[in-house]
Parts: sequence; C-alpha cells; structure tokens
Amino acid sequence: MRNYIWSLSLGLGLAISTVAAAIAVDPAPVTQNSKVSWSQVVSDRFDGNLVYDKNFDGNGTFVFVSRWSPQDIRATYTEFHSEVVDYKTVWRSKWVTENGKRREVQYRDKEPIYRKYQTERSPKAIKFAINNQIYVYEQGGVSAELAAALTSAPLENMTIRLVWENGATTDMEIGKGTVVAWKTVFKPNALGTNQPLPPRP
Repeated sequence: MRNYIWSLSLGLGLAISTVAAAIAVDPAPVTQNSKVSWSQVVSDRFDGNLVYDKNFDGNGTFVFVSRWSPQDIRATYTEFHSEVVDYKTVWRSKWVTENGKRREVQYRDKEPIYRKYQTERSPKAIKFAINNQIYVYEQGGVSAELAAALTSAPLENMTIRLVWENGATTDMEIGKGTVVAWKTVFKPNALGTNQPLPPRP
C-alpha cells in the first residue's frame, strides 16, 4: 500500500510518504486525472490493443482505475480520508435585533482543522463471475480461458470482486463501454494468441 498524506483542511499544505507492500496485480499505469480515452479501445505501440476504465463515487471517497490488455490487467484502488485533528478560533458575525434595531455583532467560534490523506493499493486478485462461471486473475498475461470469458461477457455493466492481501473483498463495477471494448482487446488474432502490435517502420 502506498500512502499519500497531506495536512490542513483550510490550507493546501501537502506532505507525501510511501510504504511499499507485496501485491499480485500490478498498479495501473494511469491515475484518475490521466488524459487517456476511458472505456475505448486504444492501440498502444508496445502493448497492442488495450482499454482503460475508471470508477468513482460522487462523494469523493474512492476512485478505481484499471488497464486491460492481453499482457496483463493492472488496477489501483484509491481511498480518500479526512479526520479532525484540531480546532482553531475564528471570528464570525451575525445580525441581531435589540429594541427594534438591527445591528451586527462579532463572536468567536471554533473551526475544525482536518488531516486529509489518501491510500492507494492494488488487489491480490480479481474475481469474475461470467456466464455462471468464476474466473480468477492474479498476475501476468491473461489466460486464454479468461480472455474467452471476457469477450463473451454480456454487454452491460459488470461487477468484479477485488480480493485484498488480508482476504477482504471489495465489489467494483466495470462500465459497459469497457466490457464492449474487451471484445476487441481480448479477441485472439489470426495466430490464436494475443500479441502486441508489430514495430512500426
């Protein structure tokens, strides 16, 4: 797990620390802010056809990015955290009415100071439930069996299961656009295997 930490809620100070941990699925080579074509087939010079996927919630608590190619599946799950670490005194004002007259008064108030940080991790394995069969991916090239399952998946949003190092799981949705792209990305070529694009002259 890699931890990125920054302090202050009302300021913008940033401090970063990283802690390495053993993982099976490699981290995604992109972040949620990368300028890539999401859920569309991309032809990469080194890896051939691939597709990027991104899922996040509207509350800004997590984002899951992944890259899918015959050579490997890479994924990163980022969680965003916030906790109160202290309070500071601030002056506020309000209007009050006394004896029929309105006037503005100042008063002291407490405002929380937050510690905001994010954690990034990649799963130990990814489970798929496709056409009443369970498939597991851990690392390396995508097997012919899993590739065939991905290309035959129903054309709709798919729920996959992320399995963590401690055995805990998180269900994550893959968008329909990415599922459609799998049909191209994982389709065997004329040689019966998925290969990167040949070098350009």
